[in-house]
Amino acid sequence: MIKVNARNKKRLIFLLRFVVAAAAVYLAFRGAEMQKVWQVLKSLNLWILLLGLIMYWISQLIFVLRWQVLLKAQSIQIGYWPTVRLHLLGLFYNNCLPSSVGGDLLRAWYVTKHTDKKFEAAISVFVDRAIGLLGLVLMAFVGFCFLPKQGTKQLVDFANNLHLTDKLYAARWYFLAFSAAVILILTAILIIPRTRTAFLHFFSALKQKLSLVFLKLRKAVIVYWGKKTALLIALMLTFLCQGIFITALVLIGKNIHLGAPVRYYYIFIPISWVLGTLPISPGGVGVVEGVLRLLFSQVSGVLQENAIALALCQRLLWLLGSLPGAVIHMMGVHLPKDFSIDYKDDNG
Repeated sequence: MIKVNARNKKRLIFLLRFVVAAAAVYLAFRGAEMQKVWQVLKSLNLWILLLGLIMYWISQLIFVLRWQVLLKAQSIQIGYWPTVRLHLLGLFYNNCLPSSVGGDLLRAWYVTKHTDKKFEAAISVFVDRAIGLLGLVLMAFVGFCFLPKQGTKQLVDFANNLHLTDKLYAARWYFLAFSAAVILILTAILIIPRTRTAFLHFFSALKQKLSLVFLKLRKAVIVYWGKKTALLIALMLTFLCQGIFITALVLIGKNIHLGAPVRYYYIFIPISWVLGTLPISPGGVGVVEGVLRLLFSQVSGVLQENAIALALCQRLLWLLGSLPGAVIHMMGVHLPKDFSIDYKDDNG
């Protein structure tokens, strides 16, 4: 019975993710003339698209270098090409599969199978992700600083037109009701003797495990804090790998006559990527496309159909660029027996 319930729960999660993704795609494309979008896509030079795919792969190879820098900071040595295989496998799960298990978790799980420093190896994946997000935010911020006054005014006006403050204020009762429900449930658990005892046992066990995790996390943070040069190198590699792919999208945008200033690409695309990492839909489907459509059409004044075409080209490059991960998965070359891993002692 437990297995059936778990299976049904998993299916329900999949269904909800599909529904959310479908809703996001609908909102992203709503009101657009898809026939015009298709006409824009047909005008794209396939050689430009192929160049964009090559640039995407180059950016991912640099991404792997960044991860290796963070692994070596924890004295974990992994061969470059085995790391590439792990990364491409995670990329495939992130971009091509509607899985509830993200590619980062998959990378973290596999890398822990090949070193005694399991916790440190897993932490490297999430530090890698954090540095990537930091790089995106910094890139968008720097780009915003170089916007002309008119562009800055358009972006501010667009943000004001969203009326986010009013929407949050209108939803205040939902937040209060949710908070009240949580308080009532916790109160009921603590009042009933049986549930109170179970809760206290669970809390005690959780506290014990978290204390061990905290000690390991503290040690890993101290190591990274002492390797500021490695963190700086990782951040520089972030700018490089992200910049290469955004430049590829600039070439595609120019080819389909998007008409937006180049600087806008380095602001809007990082913003869309950051929002796409939110656990709303699988791989940010619909979210990234909708954000790009809104920003390019509302702020820079380009045609919505052209903005959607650019977003679809980006999604296509992500899908095509991730397919090698499927081959790696089918061939099983990501398995431990194919890795050659050496790790140094902390004092070494």
